[in-house]
Amino acid sequence: MDAPEAQPGRPQATASLVPRSWRLLALGLILIPLWQCSFLWVHPSSLPSDYYCWAATGLHQESRFVYFLYYLNLFPVATELPDRVLVYSRDGANRVFEKHGDTLVMELGHTLRFGDLGRTLLFLPAAWLKGSPEVPSVRPCNAAAFIFALMALFASAWWVGRPVLGAILVILLGSNPFQIFEVYVNGNIFGWSITAAMLVLALHWPLLGFRKPRGGYVWAVPVLTGLLLATIRQVRTEPAFIALSALAAYLTMSGVRWPKRLALAGLLIATMMGTGRAWSAYFDAKFRQAAQRVGAAGGHPYTGPRNLYHATWFSLWCGLGDFDTKYGYQWLDVAAGLYAMPILKQMGVDVPPWDGSTHVFQTYWDDARKYYKTPYELPHYEDVLRDKVLHDIRHDPLWYLDILLRRLWRILWETTPASLGIGPARLSMPFPGLIFLPVVGFLLWVRNWPLVKLACFLLPLSLIAFVIFSDRGTCWYSCYHLVPAAILLTWLAQWAMARLRRRTNG
Repeated sequence: MDAPEAQPGRPQATASLVPRSWRLLALGLILIPLWQCSFLWVHPSSLPSDYYCWAATGLHQESRFVYFLYYLNLFPVATELPDRVLVYSRDGANRVFEKHGDTLVMELGHTLRFGDLGRTLLFLPAAWLKGSPEVPSVRPCNAAAFIFALMALFASAWWVGRPVLGAILVILLGSNPFQIFEVYVNGNIFGWSITAAMLVLALHWPLLGFRKPRGGYVWAVPVLTGLLLATIRQVRTEPAFIALSALAAYLTMSGVRWPKRLALAGLLIATMMGTGRAWSAYFDAKFRQAAQRVGAAGGHPYTGPRNLYHATWFSLWCGLGDFDTKYGYQWLDVAAGLYAMPILKQMGVDVPPWDGSTHVFQTYWDDARKYYKTPYELPHYEDVLRDKVLHDIRHDPLWYLDILLRRLWRILWETTPASLGIGPARLSMPFPGLIFLPVVGFLLWVRNWPLVKLACFLLPLSLIAFVIFSDRGTCWYSCYHLVPAAILLTWLAQWAMARLRRRTNG
């Protein structure tokens, strides 16, 4: 059942503070991009840099694959020629194939072979804007997606009749120091989790019980969400976790029979799986096309193994190093390799000589020695890491429980402040995630189910810190605490406006 209207003595953020009007919507959609441009117009060094993610590298050498992607629609193809000798034109790209075919490669280091192939596509919007892929950047794409997500979130809140709550939430998310740094300063991919979560929330806000949506919209949402998340997953895996909130929204829809709820959930899963397979087929076709063209030009086709996404058990193994002091886990790639190598040798796997000082073997997938082998590509490597993780958890569950509790505390305590930022100026107030608990508890007590769903919607962004690894900035992905902050500020605004009206009328 949906929550009732405001009751005396109980603050309700379900009641709108201002009338819904098209002028208000237009004003918000104009002000949001102007406000966000204040972060683009200043020098990046003047923006906050105290919240960022350094747990992973993110981008490697994807930018070097943009040249042939932009001019010849070939991917993945790069040249070993230095950038300064490249001619930035279609004819220039064709001349590299004609005169310098032996410099053409399909991999640089291990940039592409471990998945997330969509990262290279993020450079295209900047190239389209400039008319050239010279000095490639992902910032225009990241910024455009983030600004669009903020606008969509406000429009969704306006549509359900909660423009003030939506505006406050947009201000807090749009001023989040972690997101501002990752989108406008860092030039990497770590801002996509929050951007994706905002887009999914914008799609689902009308389904949370604030307003009854139209039938066609209800069926369109899981399809759009599946397309969106499966596409963003080609850039980064973490944003896909927000699909859990979408599933919860379908399964808890009021006034909807269970067959329809299950059908909506199934439609989301099917769309995500289908879109993921479509992307896989697309990249497989691009690899085959690139290998044919590169081989014909006298270059070096890549024939080694490759994955569509990052390995799961490798991440879980390394992630236990955030709090483990007992079983030898470390957030260090080579540590996992040093553990696995002796076991793989006992299993009869042909392991090349390796001292663990680098990420690579001194053996190659090709005779020209362009594509080195890595420990992570050995047969049964993931199996060995999986067996150790599961063995240690089964035989010492209290050890694992202690790690989970420590991670949970970090998620609840180490959160970004509630901020208002304009350009280099920022007004911040510490807002630990612990406040989420009493706010949601109160909402449960007053049976305000729409706000309960809204308050919990962004929680899946914390799953990486809880399930995988919670150190080195991964806890900053969490922005769930900003929703109860917006609710509290809306209640405060409602109380202040009520007092003002009483004084005016009295």
